[in-house]
Amino acid sequence: MKNNYQNLKRFLSIIISFSFICSTIAAQDNHKKISWCAIGDSFTYLNDHLNETGNKVKKGYLSRTCDKISFLSYINMGKNGSTTQAWVNHLKDSTWVVPKADLYTILLGTNDWNHGDVTGTTTDFKNCTPGSVLGNMGIIVSAIHNVNANAKVILINPTERGQFVYLLKQSNNAEGGWFKKDGGTLKEFSSKLYQSYLETGIPCLDLYSLCGFNFSNIVKYKHVKLSDGSYKNLSYPEYTNYKFDSSKDEYPYPLDAMNMTYDGLHPSDYGNEIIATLLSKKILEILNIRQ
Repeated sequence: MKNNYQNLKRFLSIIISFSFICSTIAAQDNHKKISWCAIGDSFTYLNDHLNETGNKVKKGYLSRTCDKISFLSYINMGKNGSTTQAWVNHLKDSTWVVPKADLYTILLGTNDWNHGDVTGTTTDFKNCTPGSVLGNMGIIVSAIHNVNANAKVILINPTERGQFVYLLKQSNNAEGGWFKKDGGTLKEFSSKLYQSYLETGIPCLDLYSLCGFNFSNIVKYKHVKLSDGSYKNLSYPEYTNYKFDSSKDEYPYPLDAMNMTYDGLHPSDYGNEIIATLLSKKILEILNIRQ
């Protein structure tokens, strides 16, 4: 009798789960098509330029998010290396134009932090005061609402980063998020952005806290040159004691070193899938579609 009861419970659980999945799929299939404009930096840009990852990445977070939400189509407004200040400058002279869309996401900040730009305050954001990261973000959101006053916007803070070395131009490299910039460590900077985003009342995603990127898993190891000229694969934090010399050293992140990122900064397929999973959940949430 007890076994029959347990079997019945399992059967009902399967039926309920299956019905829930079917209702979610049906809700997506019956939903009107939604255009999504993704504003960002290289995290976003690389989605449509996978050759610039050395084809180490097969699919970016934009494509993966659209795979999860059938009625979504994206417009990629990712600008390689861009900061919030660059966006403000180019919006002002119309070099970059915000296209009309139903939904906008803004994933910016990692380059601002790396440049040591001033973080600013929630008041700067609300007043669209130029010159700080938050003030610039306010200007970008205002530009979106000038294009579509009814648009839904999601603000996203940046992920953690390690010692970055650009695959195609190795002289382009930077230290990890543990360094102190004007806004503190990247963790402190990203946390401050998210807290201010919450205060604005605009939907936001705490990507830094939720995505799981950390110094130990950003890469599996770094291929470093030792003082005797030999090489050794070191994990965090040991590898932080070794500086990379682009004129003399071998590339520090071979294929096997990839984990959350493939170059110490930009997400691998694994990292992109995590970002897409979190973002798709947030999009469905603000659209009031059950998951």
